[in-house]
Amino acid sequence: MKKHILIGILMCSWAGILHAQEINLARFENIVKSLKLDKTRIKGEFCTEKKMPNAEDSYIAVLPILQGKEEEDFFVVRNYIVITDENGAIKNQYVDPVEITSDAIMLRSIAIDTGLYTISNGIRAFGVKVSVQNGSQPNPYSSETISLYYPAGKTLKKVLNEFELSNYSAEWDTRCTGEAEDNHSLIMMDKTKTNNFTDLKIKTISIAKNSKEVNGDCKENETSKTSYRILKFKNGKYH
Repeated sequence: MKKHILIGILMCSWAGILHAQEINLARFENIVKSLKLDKTRIKGEFCTEKKMPNAEDSYIAVLPILQGKEEEDFFVVRNYIVITDENGAIKNQYVDPVEITSDAIMLRSIAIDTGLYTISNGIRAFGVKVSVQNGSQPNPYSSETISLYYPAGKTLKKVLNEFELSNYSAEWDTRCTGEAEDNHSLIMMDKTKTNNFTDLKIKTISIAKNSKEVNGDCKENETSKTSYRILKFKNGKYH
């Protein structure tokens, strides 16, 4: 009887963690079973799932798996990325080789982006975004990166690795005086192609701010510039 109660408590606990990330518990359980994962090594609060808009009965799920020991404010994960059917049967699976470290710069979220990344004829990629942030008030820092993948056979092909979409950094006295830099990038499909893959046009808006106290008032100055660049597909990846 006690064993059944314990299992029920654990199931409820996982349901609560996974609900926050909008991942179906039944599919999650089937994924864990199919991959033979140790559930104690999964960072449940960062698990996430999203339906593929361009494929019937297909769901993308990301499960971050702990690497090594987890300490109070430190852990390292690698993402298991799968595509499943409605019941959680795995169609594609991929273990990302990139290790994500959460330490002084803390992991804040992992999200799936199913935007219109039509990178070649009949190939639509999806993104996995990773957001990090520190906890410093005088020197705040945050960043968000995206990696792009597409289904190939029973696995996934990774075509863009940790491209930085945004970053923010500042140094100030926590009252007024200081400076900050805020950059945001947008990925657009260009009209040109390289090696039969659509070039990615990157639009970046960079905002620089500085402020100082003048006669008791906080005066702020802001400048902005917009730049463009192209990422081309070479040797299996965008560069």
